[in-house]
Amino acid sequence: MAKDEEKKEAPPAAAETPSDGGGSKLPAILGILNLLLTIGIGSVVFIQFKKDKNKEVVTDIQANAPAHGDGKAAEGGHGEAPKADGHGEAAKADGHGGGGEHGGAAKAAEKVISLEQFTVNLSTAVGAPPKFARVVIAVEVASGETSTELTQKMPQVRNSIIDLFNSKRPADLQTGEGRNFLKEEIRNALNSFLVTGKVKAIFFSNFSVSG
Repeated sequence: MAKDEEKKEAPPAAAETPSDGGGSKLPAILGILNLLLTIGIGSVVFIQFKKDKNKEVVTDIQANAPAHGDGKAAEGGHGEAPKADGHGEAAKADGHGGGGEHGGAAKAAEKVISLEQFTVNLSTAVGAPPKFARVVIAVEVASGETSTELTQKMPQVRNSIIDLFNSKRPADLQTGEGRNFLKEEIRNALNSFLVTGKVKAIFFSNFSVSG
């Protein structure tokens, strides 16, 4: 009977063995998980550190960029360079500064000055009805400097022309020969007081004499 009882008590002892083996694996699993978590946190911290480091480098480059640019402008003469490509003093050489073809064309246009219209009395006999002439005159001069002088002396110019017309009779202006003679008189009168140059020619336009 005693042997039978020992045999019956044996199975519970055998059942305790698997529970001891499972309990010993749990600390190992927790250790592995803790290691993986530590590695993951370390990786995140390392990546974030690298990003922050890169940002600092970029910031340093951007902060120093203006200084390098200013240094080149000071040493390489970029501040004066526009003058060499036609926007500064060199522009005068290609015409934009008044020294090229455009400047020459402008000066050429200034050589002919159109005066305001004249309406002047002509010489008539005593008791005869008054006669007058209406004419637009253009004056061609030798240079732009003479053109400037003529403009400055415009009151004297107009007075000389009016005096000459006042001395003419209507019949004196009826022919081309008579009008050409008046042109020559006007040219000589203006040249008598011009200093910087001479009048080259006189032109009439819209010439009319009252009937």
